Amino acid sequence: MSTPRKPDPLSDLPAGQSADQVGMYHWDIRAAKWTWSSEIHLMYGYQPGSVEPGLDLVTKHGHPTDRRQLAEVFDEARRTGQPFSAQQRILAADESTRAVVVVGDVEEEDGEVVGVHGYYVDLTTARIREAEQLSELAGEAAGLQRAMASRATIEQAKGMIMLAYGHDSAGAFELLIRVSQQSNVKLRDLADRLVEAVPASGQPPAQARAHLETILARLSAAEDV
Repeated sequence: MSTPRKPDPLSDLPAGQSADQVGMYHWDIRAAKWTWSSEIHLMYGYQPGSVEPGLDLVTKHGHPTDRRQLAEVFDEARRTGQPFSAQQRILAADESTRAVVVVGDVEEEDGEVVGVHGYYVDLTTARIREAEQLSELAGEAAGLQRAMASRATIEQAKGMIMLAYGHDSAGAFELLIRVSQQSNVKLRDLADRLVEAVPASGQPPAQARAHLETILARLSAAEDV
């Protein structure tokens, strides 16, 4: 009889991540008998000892959108004799969804797989935190993109003013701020309106300043805001 290798349930945990619970299981293939520790019963939403564990129960609580079901992973280990590590979801009896990593190794006798044993590692809380962090990062990225787009428009509006008035960058920005305050229009919105209005005018470059003054005067008029 070969000595079974011992899987390490924490090898699948990224640095700094902790598990909600870790439970042990054993599948005696010849006796068609499963044993679960109390932690695995709780992961499946049952009180310890209240149900008889087995592939049927594993199948029953597999998440329907997981392309590879955990029962298939166990059966593959039985057929191939290969250890495994799988990330799966459990639809527990208490209607909660648990995210788990299941690691397993096989026991062999005379080249025949006679058992599978290993650990369940419950990472539900860690996965929820990851999802929240990703959502926050997505929001920050969207905000940064909007800020960069606004900045680009403001710079374009400044360039128009610099060309028409001969102002430097600081002077053009000061003029934009003054018109923004007079018209009670946000600086970003004022720049958007200015950039949109100027190219549509069809005015020749020689009349750029006069046309720009007309637009700024209209944008700064309270009745036109």
